[in-house]
Amino acid sequence: MTLIRQHKITSTFICFLLLAGVCNMLTKVQTTFVATLMFCLNFMIYIGLIIFWVQHVIKRILPTKTRGYIIASSFFMILYILQRVVRYRLLINSVIAYRYLGYFYFIPLIMMPSLLLVTAIHLKYGDNKISNNIEKVVVVLAVAVSLIALTNDLHRLVYVPKVDMSVFKMDDNTYSWGIGFYVIYGWIIQALLFGAVFLLQVVGKKGKRSIILLASSVALWLLLSFVHSAVFERFSIPRPYFKPEIDCFGMLLIFECCIRSRLIPHNENYPGFFKKLKLPILITDAELGNVNETIVPVNATKEDLIKAKDAPFYLDEDTRLSSMKIRAGYAFWTENEHELREQRQKLANANELLSEENDLIAVENRLKEQKAHLDAQNQVYERITAAIYPKQKKIDELLSKTDPSSESFAETLGTVCVLNAYSKRKTNLLLLSEDTLAKSNRELFLALAESCRFLNSCNIHAAVVGEEYSKLPLALVNDLYDTFETVLETYLKSMKRMTVSILENGIRIAMEAGEKQELPNSALPVSCKESDGILYFTVSIPEGGAA
Repeated sequence: MTLIRQHKITSTFICFLLLAGVCNMLTKVQTTFVATLMFCLNFMIYIGLIIFWVQHVIKRILPTKTRGYIIASSFFMILYILQRVVRYRLLINSVIAYRYLGYFYFIPLIMMPSLLLVTAIHLKYGDNKISNNIEKVVVVLAVAVSLIALTNDLHRLVYVPKVDMSVFKMDDNTYSWGIGFYVIYGWIIQALLFGAVFLLQVVGKKGKRSIILLASSVALWLLLSFVHSAVFERFSIPRPYFKPEIDCFGMLLIFECCIRSRLIPHNENYPGFFKKLKLPILITDAELGNVNETIVPVNATKEDLIKAKDAPFYLDEDTRLSSMKIRAGYAFWTENEHELREQRQKLANANELLSEENDLIAVENRLKEQKAHLDAQNQVYERITAAIYPKQKKIDELLSKTDPSSESFAETLGTVCVLNAYSKRKTNLLLLSEDTLAKSNRELFLALAESCRFLNSCNIHAAVVGEEYSKLPLALVNDLYDTFETVLETYLKSMKRMTVSILENGIRIAMEAGEKQELPNSALPVSCKESDGILYFTVSIPEGGAA
């Protein structure tokens, strides 16, 4: 019961599908009214379930080609079920209509596996020119194979009639199969085979559970098809489902498994992830309608947003509203400039003092002292700027090139968080000096811990272990942290888990990632070993480096 409550929609969907099977079996009763009612209910449930699933697909999946292929496949599922109803219930007395509906039967039968194949190709090879060309070729060939069936009256390569065409309704013993029939089924089998292979290759990267889920779905579909042909059709047993329903919901099950295993990315958690950010950020559409907002609101009216589109706008004397044009609309954020305003006020007061002749000498001396202090600060700020400018530039490039509605936006925000964590901690380290740094300090541990904390935003489990306090000089702390960041950024996209150990003579990084990569030049030498799929990086400080 707990499992059913956790998956209410799925459980309800399955119950309705079972109910449709029961209704289908009750269509065989002798009472005409009951049989007709059960048939109508059976048909309505099938169509309703497919439409309901399509609506959920539209909500869950980002607007990509993959979603378009799935929706198109659902359209052919409905046609597949509808043609059986029309052919066997409505147009049984029209020879031509009955025959052409038999030809039409092949269209969804061909297009559904073909759309599964192009979906698998798109997932395997990505959205590039070669993949797009292959997908177009597959769709064109599928349409061409469908036309072979539709034009059978002209060439008779699929159904070879043994009777006159004026009475040919595809009854038993009135036709034989032509070469076109084998071409059609050869295409269907090939599309299903390659589609399943490609999907299993891609889903294999998600883990064994995803492979088992997808393989079980394919196996269940094949099993039900076999039971239908070998048992129900052969012995004329009342069946809960016909072949079209088995094919349609088998295909639907495969697509659903791909979505739930995240083989097909979806956006269910993206708004929640963005909302939890503790920064005052607002994402709007082109008409300034609210699309996403963080937990810290941007308290601005639509008129304020219009003003901020062209130039930063002050909501009050301390709050500055800024904006940036993005692909889908605008991004707005606020900054608190209370301290800056206070500094400006102090500068204004100093200017007033300068106007008083009696205090001119004192003011000049004070200004000299301030200048010396500012020069010292500027040297520190220049070092900070040189250290974090590449990271900030990379952050700007990531944010400017990423669409908030795209499937990669959450991943980009995670990367930005990791880069910001380095910028923050690197700034703190550069603001310190050997005189202000305690002999036994936690600066290295805190820097590594913050980077690991933000790695969890990228779904990477990371932690720091070892002694928190160390007696390393400030220069070595900076070098160790810079070297750690070099390793981290090199493996960020392929990393899954990471543990950083602080040693007496450096740090050690244990990482589960993809294949070993070449590290760029780093502040300290790095040695790497691999054991049982885990990469071990050792960053050692020079001998005699510890205080």
